[in-house]
Amino acid sequence: MASVKIRKSSCGICSSQCPLDIRVQDGKIRSVEGGKNNPFQYGGICSKGAASRQYVYNKERILYPMKRVGKKGEGKFERISWEEAFHIIKDRLNELREKYGPESVVFYAGYPKWFRPALLRFANAFGSPNYCTESSTCFQAANLAWRSIYGNNICPPDLRHTKTLLNWSKNLYHSAVDMAETYRELKDKGVTVIAVDTRNSVTAHDASLRLQPYPGTDGALALAMANVIISEKLYDREFVQKYVYGFEEYAEYVKKFSPKEAEQITGVPAEQIVQAARIFACNKPSSILFSASSIVHHINGVQNQRAVFSLLAITGNYDVDGGNVCMPGETAPRNEYGKVTRFHEIPAIGEKDYPVWFDLPCEEANCARLSEYIAGDGPYPIKGIFALGLNHRMWPQPEKLNKELETLDFYVNSDLFLSDSSKAADLVLPACSSLEREELVFRGGAWVELTQKAIEPLGESRNDIEMIIDLMKYMGLKDQVLSGTYEEYLDYILKPSGLTVKELRKHPGGMKAVNVILPERRSWEREPVHTPSGKIELKSLVMEKYRESHGIRGLPVYCEYRDAQPYRSGEYPLILNTGSRRPQWFHARMYRLPWLAQLEKAPLVQIHPSDGAGYGIREGQRVRVVSPAGSITGYAEYNIAQKQGVVHIYHGLKGADANELIPEAWKDPVSGFPGYKSYFCRIEPGDLESGMNTSEREQ
Repeated sequence: MASVKIRKSSCGICSSQCPLDIRVQDGKIRSVEGGKNNPFQYGGICSKGAASRQYVYNKERILYPMKRVGKKGEGKFERISWEEAFHIIKDRLNELREKYGPESVVFYAGYPKWFRPALLRFANAFGSPNYCTESSTCFQAANLAWRSIYGNNICPPDLRHTKTLLNWSKNLYHSAVDMAETYRELKDKGVTVIAVDTRNSVTAHDASLRLQPYPGTDGALALAMANVIISEKLYDREFVQKYVYGFEEYAEYVKKFSPKEAEQITGVPAEQIVQAARIFACNKPSSILFSASSIVHHINGVQNQRAVFSLLAITGNYDVDGGNVCMPGETAPRNEYGKVTRFHEIPAIGEKDYPVWFDLPCEEANCARLSEYIAGDGPYPIKGIFALGLNHRMWPQPEKLNKELETLDFYVNSDLFLSDSSKAADLVLPACSSLEREELVFRGGAWVELTQKAIEPLGESRNDIEMIIDLMKYMGLKDQVLSGTYEEYLDYILKPSGLTVKELRKHPGGMKAVNVILPERRSWEREPVHTPSGKIELKSLVMEKYRESHGIRGLPVYCEYRDAQPYRSGEYPLILNTGSRRPQWFHARMYRLPWLAQLEKAPLVQIHPSDGAGYGIREGQRVRVVSPAGSITGYAEYNIAQKQGVVHIYHGLKGADANELIPEAWKDPVSGFPGYKSYFCRIEPGDLESGMNTSEREQ
């Protein structure tokens, strides 16, 4: 028997990309541990990473290229060769381009995200403006909110030098465990941590001050904090006068949100609002930590996020040590992701619906209305999709989208697993996991890693970028970066850093870049802000120009969503909330892993004990959750961490997906993001049987 070897790899299950030590024997993974002797890992591992073997060796893995032989959606496929798969893709995509134009084909990047720049290059070479990603329901709305104020890509908090950290909705212990150790150290260093979260999460519990608003009311809370800061003259007057546009109108608007009035909207006591505002404004430097989508998954999401981000501007905490700081590039390779420009000659899908998305701009099309566009309600027909990791459950009413995918002339999806989204395809391609390939990972402090291939790809599964490179050559499409090998592509990305793939292979676990671009603070002193006014814009001139046509305001206005008829009528008296992390789940992917599926019943319908008593529902009882869009059944779980009147269900489970309860039309008018975290429902008791675990149910 061969000896055990340790391979330095990276977990690709969620976006944290935690370093892993993979113990390999006879070409197979024997065990998985958190990376040791690595400055970005403490040897620990989360429940998802611990289940990596079940992830890689899962019975649902796609191991060979396959073409459909049954009806669309039946999931009947036969094995074919890669050469036949490339031939089919070439013929079908070229046919659609000739008949309907290149814009008729959508190039979609789902999960994971590492192949995005290469897929964008593929879309550009094909001539389609419709490069889309899962960020149409994830990160881009927050980035859009930031750009509307500061004119650049979103800036992270400087945790090393901050004195006050305002953690607005990020549950690190469940969603970003790689940051958890740093977070725990903050209080030991004397940092004041203020947590704002609709749920009293384990992360929020560690804070010095906890504010718990109702879902979707973040904007009102942030505006009330601004009210205190401005009325008590705690704002940075000199900074505002020199570098901020629209302050007078903004200051007038926030007068509507006194702490007492905000308490009625948000449920946060007025004295807590005042206390938080004073700490943030006076105990400087202050910074804001936020999650990708918690604040923006509301029908007023972008404006709510803008209200939160505006607190940095009025207190002078933008791009200063200890505030939220601009990162021009700790290492130049990070900029590769910004160098790829989306093809623009033809209007993209979503451009007429969400013009701010394109004006600010975002280097991807907006696929919020993909289902409707496939059905013909768009500027031109959508006839084909080339996708890597498409998951229809990321959209509201996902089964409706899946039915539309079945109507496409041609749909191909590359994935690790034969998901329901893949079963709707004409062709499925086998992707390999992060443990079966080399991959560049860029971390803080100019640290660069080339992860090791722990094992050879199972079956005929392939590295997505290698697949794109070979397919483009097969189709005769030209791109100077993707014209060579995968290693040459990686060297292209690495070139500004002064490193090479060959050198990184000699240093498992990574090394520091040779050429380091040190960030320079106080950028606003050296050059104008990249906004129309040249200043930080509390009133966005880009957004204001769509006031007449789209009803979008330049100020970060608050819209009270609970004025909607489904809630006010009393038929649906509870707020429906979904999307908060469970430590063992990551969207729909992890339900198929037995270790994780057996940890709890699913789906759990979390309610406050007071609501349970009021509706005659016992913990563990089967319940039915009904919204104007549909209904699902699950198991009641009492949860004192959430507010009374709120129902929370984790998403992504086949047959009981919380996203099915959210109608397509319940969207933010600026970004098109679904209002996943604030819709309406009622809950009805069922029988008292405990039911089955997830692992016993159809996946």
